[in-house]
Amino acid sequence: MSNKAERATGHSAHENTKIGWSGAFRRHPVRLFGILLVLLSIVAIGNLMVGAAGLTIQQSLAALFQPDSSVETALIWDVRLPRVLLAILVGANLAVAGVLIQALTRNPLASPQTFGINGGAALAIVVCVIALPGLSGGTTVLPAFAGAAAIGFIMWVLSLSNAITPLKLALAGVALQLVLAALVQAVLIANNASTDIVYWLAGSVTSAQWSKVLIILPFTVIGIIITIAGGHHFGLLALDASTGQSLGQNAQRTGGLASILIVVLAGSSVAVAGPIGFVGLMVPHIVRSLVGEDLRTVLSLSTVAGPLLLVGADLGGKLATYPAELPVGIVTAILGAPAFLLITWRNRNQ
Repeated sequence: MSNKAERATGHSAHENTKIGWSGAFRRHPVRLFGILLVLLSIVAIGNLMVGAAGLTIQQSLAALFQPDSSVETALIWDVRLPRVLLAILVGANLAVAGVLIQALTRNPLASPQTFGINGGAALAIVVCVIALPGLSGGTTVLPAFAGAAAIGFIMWVLSLSNAITPLKLALAGVALQLVLAALVQAVLIANNASTDIVYWLAGSVTSAQWSKVLIILPFTVIGIIITIAGGHHFGLLALDASTGQSLGQNAQRTGGLASILIVVLAGSSVAVAGPIGFVGLMVPHIVRSLVGEDLRTVLSLSTVAGPLLLVGADLGGKLATYPAELPVGIVTAILGAPAFLLITWRNRNQ
């Protein structure tokens, strides 16, 4: 087929190939959900088995399914299992928040990281922890919400301007994120902060405990249930205002609920695991490339794809420098930076 004919049909050979291998998932997204769930289970079990203690597969499985009073059982149930579960919950939160923020702003470059929401939550937590040394655990969620909401509001106001393109808005968000990161570093240096806070700022699930899992669990469950239940309404946010109104969309109410969910999902993640970046950017694009643009489908699959990415990144951080470990936030940054550049290049004319 000639180039002219390709242009006339609207599809290139590459596009036809892409449609061919992803067509089955578009028609039957439940199959992809099942595949992702199986992969997540495999990676999660692998993560339970890998660590500095060097348990064998048999020891790990015995401790997991036949717990007793042994050291191996304590290691699996008190250290590694909370870590895997925390990575699953944080991954789901960030992925779903990324889908919502891209729909709300109609910006393919949007994510809690690139729009500075993670940075705002991190700055609020650091300031509060240093000002109130007794602040810890679930009490850090409130300042995280406040910081995330403040930055989210600023970016939302900027997104309302017709004069700013999606690319410029994303660059403004990245610049804001850098400013917030610099402010966090300044606060830490001025107050001789502990290495625990510095490690947390890299984005980490290493210090996971059951208490942290229980802190984020209700925000994850309630937030994701509301998000998927309202998937149709949130999908209309991606349309222009006049089209949305003609379909019965109350843009202000729906946009307000989406904003609250983004703050809750991203803020609670930062509170327990630090500002882990790029999950909310990469996962929505990967899922949409496989199943299309239906938002409810993308949201549902992101609840598994996000955890798969984060648990896999945590496992990769363990294996890359074994027996030492890389914080998961560094691994996602290594993966996410090229992805951000690729997405920016593809959307350079918008």
